[in-house]
Amino acid sequence: MDYVRGALLALAVFWALQLVGSLYQMRRYREAVQDAARRWHSGFLGVGSCKVRLGRGAVAIVVLSADMRVCQFLSMSGFTVFTRFQPHPGFEELSMEAFVERLHRAKLRGSIVKAAIDALERAHRAAEAPPGEAPQAAEAPA
Repeated sequence: MDYVRGALLALAVFWALQLVGSLYQMRRYREAVQDAARRWHSGFLGVGSCKVRLGRGAVAIVVLSADMRVCQFLSMSGFTVFTRFQPHPGFEELSMEAFVERLHRAKLRGSIVKAAIDALERAHRAAEAPPGEAPQAAEAPA
């Protein structure tokens, strides 16, 4: 019986640690999005993600200016809750087409590339949406 009690206690401790870690990760995500929105208040912000079954998924933030040039590109990828958003300084001032080309040539993890393209598409949809209207969410593939 002591074995079961110890196993349940360990499970509860690890679950609590995961909960606390998730709260920190959500706070970092929220801060990164708010910082980008504050810094580029006249642009269009897109957040994209790439989920993988096993391995490292990714989240990317791309900010487009009014003339459809990339102002900022950040990505977060990793297994743990200690991962932070990393800036990619070589991508600023690129057109959308040049941004995608450079993404494919850069030595970035595939999940980061997919998340960045997703973020770029979302920012572009936000830019094309009529003023005062929220952009349509993308439909999930079947």
